[in-house]
Amino acid sequence: MRSRRAELVEAARSVFVQKGYQQASMNDVIAASGLSAGAIYNHFSGKTDIMSAAARVDLSPFEARKDELPWEFVERCLVTLRHNVQLTRFLAITWGEAVTVPEVAEVVNEQLSLLRLRVVASYRAWAETELDFSPAELESWLQVLGSAVLSVLTGFVVQASTIQDFDADSYFEFARTILRQA
Repeated sequence: MRSRRAELVEAARSVFVQKGYQQASMNDVIAASGLSAGAIYNHFSGKTDIMSAAARVDLSPFEARKDELPWEFVERCLVTLRHNVQLTRFLAITWGEAVTVPEVAEVVNEQLSLLRLRVVASYRAWAETELDFSPAELESWLQVLGSAVLSVLTGFVVQASTIQDFDADSYFEFARTILRQA
């Protein structure tokens, strides 16, 4: 059974996806949740608090599997984003708000840092057996690669959410080319 707090977060996410953070009101969140204002304020201090909680998205679909190559992991992450349009839109909205809302920025930084660490760990396991790098060269390469791959993932979110005629197939082909040459 899901907690009331989790239900409120999901209701708020749907409102933020539909209206954006700035246009969404607490009344919209209250209506979407089906609860009273008092019930919501028992769990959250306001819209920013709810947005901060909602920004902590479930990152379990973005975990590497032991049996996949690192670029397969990243491609799977892209496929997850492509097929979950609501999540992709919510991430774009959240990241936009992170620019001006410190509480949201903290959560976004935490989550993107975790995603970057997962990417680096995935490539590390492969690189240690396949590439002839010294430990220092490996660390340097992984830092650059982690940033590059994170830019591929975040670039997909931004472009898929903002460009009307975004061509996901072309983006995937571009990403495959880059990821396999890393």
